[in-house]
Amino acid sequence: MDPAYYVAAGSLKARSLQLETVSNNLANSATIAYKPERTFFSVFNKALSSNRDLPMTKYVNDGTVLATRGMDFSQGVSKPTGRKLDLAIEGNAFFQVQTPQGTRATRDGRFQLGANGQIQTQDGFALLGKNGQPITINPAAGEVAITPDGTVQQGNTTVGQLDLKAYADPNALQRAGSNRFDATGAAEAPTKATVSQGYLEQSGVDVASAMVEMIRLDRLFEMSMKVASTLSNDLDNSTINSIAKGQ
Repeated sequence: MDPAYYVAAGSLKARSLQLETVSNNLANSATIAYKPERTFFSVFNKALSSNRDLPMTKYVNDGTVLATRGMDFSQGVSKPTGRKLDLAIEGNAFFQVQTPQGTRATRDGRFQLGANGQIQTQDGFALLGKNGQPITINPAAGEVAITPDGTVQQGNTTVGQLDLKAYADPNALQRAGSNRFDATGAAEAPTKATVSQGYLEQSGVDVASAMVEMIRLDRLFEMSMKVASTLSNDLDNSTINSIAKGQ
């Protein structure tokens, strides 16, 4: 097979994966505290790996494979909401939430008060304190105040402190759905963060940049399709000519 097929096929696959990633980022441009994904590729040379001494091997046989996906954990913009149980983290930490699948890390600070007095996520999972237990308050005991270090107070009474955790390599976290991450196996790191009550961290997606990137990738995908189509037509013509000549 013409080695150029490896280049065309690798390019098509790479652009498809990139388009999928950018589309997902755009779909989450309004998701609170969403961290956009990035794609990283490595180059391979199919001809060299097959030990075939093809002409111009070093120049025209390079292809690409997806090496990894990573997330951009840059600090998002915090916007005021006025809600006492809306919390934004400034720094490297994550909230800890108890789910049926285990503890999950999240930057999504949209919390509410459950019927049992627990501070919960929007879908009813408990926000954990440093003791590993849900933080429970008395709805009749007055306003809740949360200090920058995550201490939860009602009046002069401290009812708990948020369990804020940071990780040495945030990209070791695995997306677990609902804007949460599975931190199983991820090494922890010193926490350098503060909590802002009445604020929410916005999505990290830059819509304008993502749209420009999508247009660029779409054009590159079309170019790769044209290359593949040209190669296919050339192969068809070559085959027809060979048959006609009895080769």
